[in-house]
Amino acid sequence: MRADLRLADLERKKVPSKLMNVKVPDNVSEGIDRVAEELGCSKTAVVIALLNEGLYYADGQMQGEVYEYGSFLQSRMYRAGVTCRNCHEPHELALRATGNGVCAQCHLPSKYDSAAHHFHRAGSKGARCVGCHMPVTTYMMVDPRHDHSLRVPRPDLSVSLGTPNACNTCHADRDAAWARNQVRAWYGHDASGYQTYAPALHAGRSGASQAPAALSGLVRDQRQPAIARATALTLLGASLGPESIAALQTGLRDADPLVRHAAVEALQPLPGTERLRLAAPLLTDPVRAVRIAAARRLAGLPALAEPAVSAQIERGVAELIAAEQVESDRPEAHTNLCTLFGERGQVEAAEAECRAAMRLRPQYTPAYVNLADLYRTQQRDVDGEKTLREGLAGAPDDAALHHALGLLLVRQKRQSEALEELQTAARLRPDDARYSYVLGVGLHSAGQTDRALDVLRATHARQPSDRAVLVALATMSRDSGRLGEAREYARQLVALEPNDPSARQFLLQLEAAAP
Repeated sequence: MRADLRLADLERKKVPSKLMNVKVPDNVSEGIDRVAEELGCSKTAVVIALLNEGLYYADGQMQGEVYEYGSFLQSRMYRAGVTCRNCHEPHELALRATGNGVCAQCHLPSKYDSAAHHFHRAGSKGARCVGCHMPVTTYMMVDPRHDHSLRVPRPDLSVSLGTPNACNTCHADRDAAWARNQVRAWYGHDASGYQTYAPALHAGRSGASQAPAALSGLVRDQRQPAIARATALTLLGASLGPESIAALQTGLRDADPLVRHAAVEALQPLPGTERLRLAAPLLTDPVRAVRIAAARRLAGLPALAEPAVSAQIERGVAELIAAEQVESDRPEAHTNLCTLFGERGQVEAAEAECRAAMRLRPQYTPAYVNLADLYRTQQRDVDGEKTLREGLAGAPDDAALHHALGLLLVRQKRQSEALEELQTAARLRPDDARYSYVLGVGLHSAGQTDRALDVLRATHARQPSDRAVLVALATMSRDSGRLGEAREYARQLVALEPNDPSARQFLLQLEAAAP
């Protein structure tokens, strides 16, 4: 096993369009149809945002200004068949009862609306069901929203993971350890509740070494909400090893379309033939968004497919184009089409779409990055550099622009300028391991191995489960005579991917080498 550490061979990933809560028009979850029908509305045409960092805390509590539906999907009530109109009047949206009466429609008041359950004075805020199970977050100082995940307060998770909890929302003068101890005193144990996925999602977000195993286990746990299992798949897609790929295969067969959609999206890093094998069956999925996602993963591969599958890809691509055109007033849609057409060799159409995105929003930097990448495929780096510098003129602190420009300068053998741009990208986005990884490879290629190792060690400390960083550390350490360090990194790699024979072989080679 060896790392390919030639900087000239590294190409950046496409910069995806990021819509906050909406992607291609369609229903991903059958529950969306159900709620829309209950409310008497037309069916929603969205792909709901998953439990992504910045939108939700690791335990699924709302963090950003998200749709309450995304929270509700996490609840035991949703799983049991409860809908919006069970609690709200479908036309006025008013509650069906006052106080705890809404919850008492299903939950026995003598058991739950009592001090023996909530341990608070009758009539107080702590005695209200929503006070503990639907805490409020106020957005823009005027928009108070109840968290509709209807969860058990978990101050123990606040202690271990830093997530908020309803207890300290009221008792702001006490810390989370106090709240955890109080819950233990009342009930004799930590609460657990229905949603138990916080440690796995936290591990995935932080790049912990146990993340692949924890996330793979969550994907397979049918007791957990589909939105959480789908989120686990997106986190697994950042570092695909044998265990992660097995979890993706499980997700592709899941009964919930939200999970299937996430599994298809996570296939992107795989080689084309492997993507084709895994995603082709989803081209005929009954849910349009899943079909579109499968077609997107395979859009550039029809020549590798059998004629019948190639025809299915083309039908899916047509659905994809139609879906993006619905959002043609947004630059994200045009950038998506630019990337799609570029992958399919339709260069003029691709360039036109990126230009359309720039006209709609001159500050939309993904359009500049993706257009420059299109020019790269046409050996037009002069045009690509001009495009990237135009983007930087309007967004000088955009890491993706600096990273793309750095790689372009590498191709032009302007090494010192390239390293400056790559360093800027890594500084602006220290949370993105790839930027730091590419910088480390660049420094190594320039003969600055000690600096490269410093960069990669710092990245590894932040994201210990990033496979590429571990491989680079092990390889550079070996090549620079630091065999002890190389062996340690190789052991961590084996621990991360115990079923990867190449990682084990690499470790055996290092252990057999002279001290």
